[in-house]
Amino acid sequence: MNEVTESREELVSAREEKRQEIARAFNPNRMKVIRKELFANLRDPAVTIRDGNITFNTACINGLEDVVYVNLMIDEELGFLSVTGCDENDKGAIRWCVAKPDKRKSRKMRCPEFTEGIYKLLGWSKKCRYKVLGYQIPFEGKVYYVFDLNVFQIFNEKPKKGEETEGAEPVDTRTGYYPEDIANTFGVPLEQYRRETAVTDMDGYVTMAMFTGAEKSEGDKTAEQDKTADG
Repeated sequence: MNEVTESREELVSAREEKRQEIARAFNPNRMKVIRKELFANLRDPAVTIRDGNITFNTACINGLEDVVYVNLMIDEELGFLSVTGCDENDKGAIRWCVAKPDKRKSRKMRCPEFTEGIYKLLGWSKKCRYKVLGYQIPFEGKVYYVFDLNVFQIFNEKPKKGEETEGAEPVDTRTGYYPEDIANTFGVPLEQYRRETAVTDMDGYVTMAMFTGAEKSEGDKTAEQDKTADG
């Protein structure tokens, strides 16, 4: 056996010893799942929420092929925002994109009452906009995008007219940053990750109309008036 062969065998043996050492110490349950947000790019489905409007990006629009009208739902307890396709005539239908014969593109959806509730619920600053990644979740034969509003990227908004501070440096509105509890951690423990991603119950969701206190139908108003009169 020549020196080259002996050297290779020693290397293989050393690597195998190291592999076995790592195998003995390795336990996924001790590890953290790195947040996808730390690797986010423009091709990831996302929603941007501003004071007064929300916008789903092109990647999100393309992910629900041929969908023009959607239902928006929110789980206030978990802080989940969800979107799924629906029929144009659905009571809660909202048009989320501009549909043309050759393409579809995202649109800015004006909804000041809804965003007012979101900002208040999450304690967000109206001087900022917030970008949240979406995850495609199948549930009972339908496809949903679910956005965890607890994990967000922050962007400063340009000061409104009259709010500018004389001599202040221009506000950087293009560079996003994360809250400290996200920026200063790699991710979450595997067990917590499994709990957070196990979407098995939709009972916690309410429609956007319910959350914003949208105007009731005439039938609902009449029923409430009758109930008040009877009381």
